[in-house]
Amino acid sequence: MTHQERLYRALKSECEANINEALLALDMCFTKATAIGEHTSEHFLEEASKALSKLTDARDRLDTLKEYYNDSSFFNKEQQLNG
Repeated sequence: MTHQERLYRALKSECEANINEALLALDMCFTKATAIGEHTSEHFLEEASKALSKLTDARDRLDTLKEYYNDSSFFNKEQQLNG
């Protein structure tokens, strides 16, 4: 495995882990209210909002990684912004 492949896989794994962590947090907010330490509406909203932001960021990062790089061709020249 080349270092480019290893880097791609590491970045992809990081994004996927963040997606799963955010989904878990949102699931807990929606279905397991007692799992959140402080039980105020403000705290629930804050935790859900953080999880949603994390999910959105990780999903965007993963989509960008897949759009510009992939396993077979590490830089998709057709996707260059200035090209």
